[in-house]
Amino acid sequence: MAHHGEGTENGENIHLPPPSLAPATIGLGITLLCFGILYGVAFLVIGGIFFVIGLGGWLMADARQMASADEGGHGGHAEGH
Repeated sequence: MAHHGEGTENGENIHLPPPSLAPATIGLGITLLCFGILYGVAFLVIGGIFFVIGLGGWLMADARQMASADEGGHGGHAEGH
């Protein structure tokens, strides 16, 4: 099995994103939103805040990663696609 940064048998590099808490934060937000439907507006508001923070953090991290890949001349995507 290839690790981060190693090539495969056909010479392609495997790209793995860095670890992030954003998916867990989004999941917590959605869970609280669902509780809000059942138990009240407070859970809806708190869940919405967690969801927006998680989504924003994930998108910002992805944008930073793409910007750093562009500076390196790789473009963030495999050649020929």
